[in-house]
Amino acid sequence: MLKVTLFNKTVMVANRLAAIPYVPIPGIGTAAAYAAGDAFGAKFTFDVPRGGVIEAAIMLDLDDEGIETELWLFDQDFTATADNSAFAPTDMDLLKLVAVISITNFADAANNRVGINNGMGLPYAAPTGKLYCQCVTRGAPTIAADNIPLLALRIIDCEV
Repeated sequence: MLKVTLFNKTVMVANRLAAIPYVPIPGIGTAAAYAAGDAFGAKFTFDVPRGGVIEAAIMLDLDDEGIETELWLFDQDFTATADNSAFAPTDMDLLKLVAVISITNFADAANNRVGINNGMGLPYAAPTGKLYCQCVTRGAPTIAADNIPLLALRIIDCEV
């Protein structure tokens, strides 16, 4: 076991990696023209350990766009921004913010791309075992109906 400090508490890393499964980004308007700074889809959640360290975020870009996408993570429910509208969390919702993960590096394959942000080391506490999320695009994607992007997390599970 490895001791680490998480929010001013000593915790024990349980020496296990939690591979949070891929989820499609819900609510993306297919064939819609997005602008930089728009909410990219609807709010969704990841079921996660109640405490941990986010080590990686992975985006499967099935539409082969390679456009920077931010994953905004909150430890409590928040007021979502409507899809394809300027992302605008409230001041009260920002108090629930855990992290903003930018996915900017994409490996290009013939028909798709994968974006990975590795080695982040972002500690979090999720009292309900959920992280509440919404994506923001930093470009102008136009997603085809059968090519909704997927997101996953890799977390070091910690005992709090």
